[in-house]
Amino acid sequence: MEFVVASIELFDSRSRSKGDLAGVFEYDGDTGYFYLYETPNGCGQKVVGAIQILSGDPDFEQADINVRWDARETKVGLFIRGQLCAAFDSEGGTKYGGNYHRGVELRMPSEILMAF
Repeated sequence: MEFVVASIELFDSRSRSKGDLAGVFEYDGDTGYFYLYETPNGCGQKVVGAIQILSGDPDFEQADINVRWDARETKVGLFIRGQLCAAFDSEGGTKYGGNYHRGVELRMPSEILMAF
């Protein structure tokens, strides 16, 4: 008898109010990435940045994930259980974080942490 384990898929995204950029987290059952998408005129999509978040099984659920923009809508961040795990600065094209491990605090510049 063969047992098949169902893989879990996780997804969250937020577009900024202009509709031109979106932060997207996707876990496909194997790996999880946080993407910055360009969505010109609200149609089509182009990945302009990617940060690997994890490989293997996550220790979090859909309810633990939150993608959000800062108040100025220049930075978008991925939060897992309330902790900022990855971020993109859309003005400078800089990316931060990644390689999530539970209980390990990621080093983020204070200006990025303070933005959220």
